[in-house]
Amino acid sequence: MDEELRRALDPGDPGRPTRLPPGSWRLAVRRAWHGFVRHRGVDAAAALTFFTAVAAFPAALAVASAFALASDRERAVEDLVAIARTLLPDDVAESLAAPVGQLLRLENAGVALAIALVLLVWTVSGYATAFGRAVNAVYEVQEGRPFWAFRARMLLVAAALVVLATIAAATLLSTPTAVDDILGERGIAPAVTTVWAVLRWPVLLAVLVLAVALLYTLTPNVRHQRTIWASVGSVFAIAVWAVATGGYALYVSLVGAYGAIYGSIGTLLVALLWGYLGNLALVAGAELDAEFVRLRQLARGIDAAELVRLPVRDTRRNHWIASRHDADVAEARRIRERTDE
Repeated sequence: MDEELRRALDPGDPGRPTRLPPGSWRLAVRRAWHGFVRHRGVDAAAALTFFTAVAAFPAALAVASAFALASDRERAVEDLVAIARTLLPDDVAESLAAPVGQLLRLENAGVALAIALVLLVWTVSGYATAFGRAVNAVYEVQEGRPFWAFRARMLLVAAALVVLATIAAATLLSTPTAVDDILGERGIAPAVTTVWAVLRWPVLLAVLVLAVALLYTLTPNVRHQRTIWASVGSVFAIAVWAVATGGYALYVSLVGAYGAIYGSIGTLLVALLWGYLGNLALVAGAELDAEFVRLRQLARGIDAAELVRLPVRDTRRNHWIASRHDADVAEARRIRERTDE
């Protein structure tokens, strides 16, 4: 590794945002916006939302199968509708009873759960690969990892994301009232419920920070020396997503008429648009992270004014694509030469 790349990877004190030159924050924000437009961040967020929607189907099957294993089918439908009522309007939650009942008609819930989990990890790995391509565009590098190596890595990332999503969902559903009911049946002191009511949101925030850090660090074809669990970009993405969620929820409750116009499909439309807002925030956060990497490198005297200087993980795929391109061009020239004759 050459000296400049070694210095680019060195975290050092100048990497802290508070140690950057005065006024550099404004440059980072401005260039992040310009990069978001230039790298087609809106299109990248739309592609990520598509993969999110694809993953929703095996996720729904996995949840329904898990509840079917834990209780009888009728009880499972009641439990799922009760959970939906905590997140959705009552009429929308009730409309889910029929499709959930159809999902639970599977003869072998255990086999259905296993298949759903395999499909879920595979579809989430598709999301991870798309996210890696989006971040590659942010750093203006090509994906150089061979398909098998890239996909294997993304499958591991996907498995981790599924686990984190399960923890996040359990945290959201474990309301103080639900925890109090469960613990009350076992004679556990109510103080535990009070402690959980305080710890619930920090736990959820920690899960979100970890998930975003995995996406930003492990999916692109650029290598950082260490994982920054709470980078400027990840904090920005989570904060913007939280604000957008609150604003969008207020809009849907006061102005939106998705349920009246579209019925139960309106719920899916609301979820799709919410996911799109979140993916916009994630892509914008990646742009902001890249610009702060650039500022840290500039502060060390590294020539990063044009491109961020980070080493790539692999270039084997790039060499193969280049050789195939050269072969195609050579064949096209031979056709032209034969035509001239």
